[in-house]
Amino acid sequence: MPAYTFVCKECGNRRTEIARMSEVSELEPLCLICDRLMQRDYKADLFATANDSYRVPLHSDALAVAPSQRKEHETKFPYIKLDKKCRPILDNFKDHDRYLKESGCVKKPGKSRRRSTKVS
Repeated sequence: MPAYTFVCKECGNRRTEIARMSEVSELEPLCLICDRLMQRDYKADLFATANDSYRVPLHSDALAVAPSQRKEHETKFPYIKLDKKCRPILDNFKDHDRYLKESGCVKKPGKSRRRSTKVS
């Protein structure tokens, strides 16, 4: 479910609510500080562009390396750090795409759903 950001126009308090897309119009959160109705902050909900950082760093299980390959990885990809489980920590779209390209990994497109056609 998507997250929606709300801001209080009185005190500036920010709050994130998680709801179905069909239910977002029904959300009317009250500010916990001044008890006023909060308004949705559409700019905060926009998707990031290619150079923007992820909201939360991504630790990729699918791209993890063996502990014996850690030193080689750090030499070849100094801009990508590894966590304790040898998973790459990806901070932004640009480095993520660059890492996939340089490591030879292929990002497959998601499955497209086939629309059913109704025959009358």
